Amino acid sequence: YGFRAILLLTGEHKKMEDNSYLEAAVKRIKPLFSSISIEVYPMDTDGYKKMVNAGVDGLTLYQETYDPILYEQLHPYGLKRNYTNRLNAPDRAGEAGLRRIGVGALLGLGPFATEAFYTGLHANYLSKRYWRSHVSVSFPRIRPADGGFAPFHIIDDTQLVQMVCATRLLIPDAPLFLSTRESAELRDSLMPLGITHMSAGSCTSPGGHANEGENTEQFAIDDDRTPEQMSAIIKEKGYEAVWKDWDTAFLNAGSL
Repeated sequence: YGFRAILLLTGEHKKMEDNSYLEAAVKRIKPLFSSISIEVYPMDTDGYKKMVNAGVDGLTLYQETYDPILYEQLHPYGLKRNYTNRLNAPDRAGEAGLRRIGVGALLGLGPFATEAFYTGLHANYLSKRYWRSHVSVSFPRIRPADGGFAPFHIIDDTQLVQMVCATRLLIPDAPLFLSTRESAELRDSLMPLGITHMSAGSCTSPGGHANEGENTEQFAIDDDRTPEQMSAIIKEKGYEAVWKDWDTAFLNAGSL
């Protein structure tokens, strides 16, 4: 067992996590993985083009909330305060030629129906405008985390299932992601309803795989099954556990 795709995450502080640092990191690990995605601060189009040239083929960027007033209240200072800049970042990624573009809201910040509607609207727009890219949707519900932050709105299982089903009907071929934030029972139940990608063996503490004694997790994990266990469950339900579904060599196929 082994994941062939990797997601690189950074903070929002460009002084410490600038484009050149990230570009160098991507080039260094490129020979080790078939697909490299990033979940970082919003870049301009040229920045995303540099990432593509370095070997990045995917972007994940949550708007967090599609309510501009609530967004401003949650981000009163810093570069992240710019709602429009963040909202338009997936467009810039599409213009730069990124093959995968992932969006989503942090469920629990705004009212469920509002966030579900605008998440679907955003993903549907991107999938039609940047048809060469695969636009995916994630459904991260806010979980307990260090610092005591709690969701403003409780999103129950029924609402989450409703959102997954509605998104699948709206965008039939979109990859849909569900993380280990959710329980094993719920994740297993959502496999037949449209979820196509699931994480496994997750650790949300920075450096947590190397420093197991430290507890600085960004949010609580509910499903702690290993990749091997998840693979067995997927096969048991009649599906195929796919570890690699893309290779950057495909990008050069036309020049062979």
